[in-house]
Amino acid sequence: MCVVLQQQTLAKPVSFSGIGLHSGNKVSMTLLPAPAGTGIIFRRVDLESRFEVPAQVKYVTDTSRSTTIAKGKVKVQTIEHVLASLAGFGITNVIIEVDANEPPIADGSSRRFCRMIDEAGIETQREEVHPITITDSIEYTNGETVMSALPYDGFKISCTSSDKVGRFTQFFSLDLTVESWEKEIAHARTFCFYEEIEFLIKNGLIRGGSLENAIVIREDAVLTTEPMRYREEFVRHKILDIIGDLSLVGVPLRCHIVAIKPGHDANCELAKLILQKSG
Repeated sequence: MCVVLQQQTLAKPVSFSGIGLHSGNKVSMTLLPAPAGTGIIFRRVDLESRFEVPAQVKYVTDTSRSTTIAKGKVKVQTIEHVLASLAGFGITNVIIEVDANEPPIADGSSRRFCRMIDEAGIETQREEVHPITITDSIEYTNGETVMSALPYDGFKISCTSSDKVGRFTQFFSLDLTVESWEKEIAHARTFCFYEEIEFLIKNGLIRGGSLENAIVIREDAVLTTEPMRYREEFVRHKILDIIGDLSLVGVPLRCHIVAIKPGHDANCELAKLILQKSG
């Protein structure tokens, strides 16, 4: 079945300031309406050239702990949470202006970005967008990680996550709609394991990390400044990341994503395979 959707943008600009999770840099981000056919583009307004990097999987250069896109020497990292927000609302055309190399992390979820979109309003455009409809299963495997895209009349994600020794194994599955995105996924916060922190800091990551914007798991304890937002908050955040990373395909998807122990690398590899097989 050939499904056609309308392109969408924002009704007005909207801004938010905070710090970057990995860089620790202060950053202001503005989401700007964009004409039909623009797609999602990051614009580095701190650079004299106001250099732009399209949110497309071919520009992905790093997937260690977050997704980074780059064009030439200009990069934008940790893009997945804001991209998930736009994809969750079905927004296809936006310019994302940032005055540093990373959008603000806010509280580690997409909650703040959803509020921005609610505040700006969504404008439906006359032009259409044709989703990629998966007709034959596509699979990416790497060690214990398996990512599959299966034929499905809609967009559904089923995900199982756990750490290397099987702690906090969780499963969640849902049909993605604007309503289910905002209610069931958008508030899930990023997390890490306590024993990873030293390695991450030594590698120049999580400089802006704190219990204000991430959950830390230490042995069997969960360190957080507020109660868990969902019983399966960890796997729901994995689904949030999948939505953001797969939006780098550039158009909506019609398929059932089945993910076992996903990560940014596997998400982006599946996005590449989807484009390759649909082209």
